[in-house]
Amino acid sequence: MFTKFGAISVGVNDQDKALDFYINTLGFEKIIDTPMSETERWLEVALPGTQTHLILGLRGQSVPDRTGMTGFILYTDDIEATYKELKSRGVTITHELSNEPWGKWLQFADLDGNEFGVFAPPAR
Repeated sequence: MFTKFGAISVGVNDQDKALDFYINTLGFEKIIDTPMSETERWLEVALPGTQTHLILGLRGQSVPDRTGMTGFILYTDDIEATYKELKSRGVTITHELSNEPWGKWLQFADLDGNEFGVFAPPAR
């Protein structure tokens, strides 16, 4: 019936600023950028080579008006390097890098207060 999660929405206040952050700070690629209405665009970004995209929709229009933990978790093979890179690019770290029984973890926020987890599984 279903084949994959195609896109997940994240609420932003300014689509141009959000696009710049996701592309130039986090390393995402722009997938789709097309008008939806007079005030909003259908704007999708994705990590290179991945199937699931983020839709950067305007808060209160195509997505709910809320901030905080999105529940979205990005996986990494080298969380220490990822942590250093995020900090060097000025990304707001909301939960410092920590070692947990279930793996290594950190959280960061985008320009609009949407928080994402970053996870590295424990060494086996």
